[in-house]
Amino acid sequence: MMFDLTGKSIVVTGAASGIGAGTAQRLRRAGANVLIGDLADGAAQAAEWGCAFQRTDVSDPAQMTGLLDKAVELHGGLDVLVNNAAAAGVHNMAEADEARAERYFRINAMSVLVGMREAVKRMKPGGAIVNIASLSGARGTPGWGEYGMSKAAIISATQTAALEFGPLGIRVNAISPGGIATPLSISINGDALTRALEVLTPAGREGQPDDIAAAVHFLASSDASYITGQNLFVDGGWSIGTTVQTIGKILS
Repeated sequence: MMFDLTGKSIVVTGAASGIGAGTAQRLRRAGANVLIGDLADGAAQAAEWGCAFQRTDVSDPAQMTGLLDKAVELHGGLDVLVNNAAAAGVHNMAEADEARAERYFRINAMSVLVGMREAVKRMKPGGAIVNIASLSGARGTPGWGEYGMSKAAIISATQTAALEFGPLGIRVNAISPGGIATPLSISINGDALTRALEVLTPAGREGQPDDIAAAVHFLASSDASYITGQNLFVDGGWSIGTTVQTIGKILS
C-alpha cells in the first residue's frame, strides 16, 4: 500500500484543531499510532479518532520532551514527529512588539528546535520529521512580519537538521501552507480577506486542512525516502504568481 504507516509511532503537535487535527486523523487512518500534543484539551476528540492525547505547552522544553517520551512509552518508540503547533496574529512591522514576537518565536520556532533535538535522540534510521512552516516565512507578507520571522527560522532549521540528521537515516522536511481554512485563520482573516484569497490563488479556492495533511502523510512515509531538506509549498500556486484570469478579475 502506498504511503502505508501501519504501526508507526507518530507525534503531532497542535492537533486539537485545524491542520493538526486533519493530519492526526489522516495518519491514524493510514495505520499509525498517533499521539497528539496540544495546549487545548483535545482528549475527547483524540479518543474519537483513535489517537492518544497529552496536554502540552510546546513553548516549555520540558513538556515538549515529555510528549516525545510519552510516545515511546505508549508505542515503543518514535518514528515520525510533526511539528505543527503555532501562534499567529496580524501586526504591521511599524507596530512590532518585542514581547509578542518573542512569544511567537517560542511557540513556533523554539518548539521545533527542541522537538527536533529530542526526536533525533529517540528515532532509529528511517525516522522522519515534518515541520509546518508558512508561505509568510519564505516571502514578505504584509501584516505577518512577526509571525513570518518565526516561520522563516523553521525553514532554515529544517535545512540544517536535514544535513546533520541525514547520516543517521533520519529525514527532515518542511511544508509551507498558503491560505488554509482553519479556526485560527478564519478568526484572523474574516470574510473579505478569505474571498480575496480565493480570487488571488491560482487554484481558485482557499486550502483545507486535508490539503496539508496529505502532504504530511507523503513526507512521513517511506515513499518519500529520498526527499529531505525541502520546503514544500502547499498553497494552490500562490507562491509562483498569478494568472491572466485573476488579473482580469481584479481589473474588471
